[in-house]
Amino acid sequence: MYRRSFLALTAASLLSAGVSATPTRRLIVIHLFGGNDGLNTIVPLNHPRYRRLRPTLALSADEIVGTKNGLGFHRALSPALPIWEAGRLAIVNGVGYPGPDRSHFRSSAIWETAGRPTADSGWLGTCLAKNGGAAVSLDPTLPFSLRDKKLQPLCLPRLQSPKFPDWSAIDQMYRAPEQPAHLRATYDRLRGATRRLARRAPPSDAFPQSLKALCDLLPDARVAHLRLGGFDTHSDQRKRHAEILHTLAEGLATLWRDLERRGMARDTLVIGWSEFGRRAAENASGGTDHGAAGPLFLMGNGVRGGFHGEIPSLDDLDDGDLKYAVDFRRAYATVLERWMGADAAAILGRRFEPLNVLC
Repeated sequence: MYRRSFLALTAASLLSAGVSATPTRRLIVIHLFGGNDGLNTIVPLNHPRYRRLRPTLALSADEIVGTKNGLGFHRALSPALPIWEAGRLAIVNGVGYPGPDRSHFRSSAIWETAGRPTADSGWLGTCLAKNGGAAVSLDPTLPFSLRDKKLQPLCLPRLQSPKFPDWSAIDQMYRAPEQPAHLRATYDRLRGATRRLARRAPPSDAFPQSLKALCDLLPDARVAHLRLGGFDTHSDQRKRHAEILHTLAEGLATLWRDLERRGMARDTLVIGWSEFGRRAAENASGGTDHGAAGPLFLMGNGVRGGFHGEIPSLDDLDDGDLKYAVDFRRAYATVLERWMGADAAAILGRRFEPLNVLC
């Protein structure tokens, strides 16, 4: 199920990561929906309290890879290790915001509006409306992060098999006379490319092989937004978390190889975030409940690889939650100023110090 969903999601990322007549920097945003457990994604190897807080969920030494500076990756992320070893994957630890909200949808809204409670537009929508560029989303509904009164992103439903996809409803939406000409033109290019993919796509369970076929899909868009679900691990986390992390890693690895092969890696930045982390202690159901701070990742040739920030202290919890050390809007400021060439303060509402994660 997760493989099929992320196949479709990564299809959209490659679709919108295409090369236009004038080369431009592209951004792919991946929302790890459900609240990713940061402590079992990026593991504090030698912290004694980690194993006391998680007597059954704590990872053993042979379940941890890519160790550096006392931290390591969940073994399920092994397919993405070549990116890490090449110095093109950055992990920012301890990311969050003041007064965390444990609601999936409220916390997602905080991330998508950059914490502006009365905003009627998202941080990326505001950026594109001010600075130009098209956006593509593959979510069933348009993510708030792409919304703006002056912007009309292309929003397509997930490309589900065997209906790949239902063109009648999509045609009715995007080819209607009242739609702007630029939106209809973008949609027409995307529609033709996706039909070609549908005719030759490998079986849906051949996830990495399926992703390799997607680099021919090159519509004109500056930002792509996609969501990978499955991170809400209240129970049976050991198995479920490993599966979804492996799916993510396989997708990133395939995407990375294809971007490299086509010479697009230097001009494409991938950022992945989750609306919150999870509680430091495991629960009675073999899982973890909604928490606060967690890791964020960036991938691309323009990234300074390695660990950034500090993993929150396990000895100084906030009512059982990890305290954040890096405001997520510092990551946004980094992307806006140093990648998109935008005025971050005008978009985020105030100045946030960028992180030193881009070359």
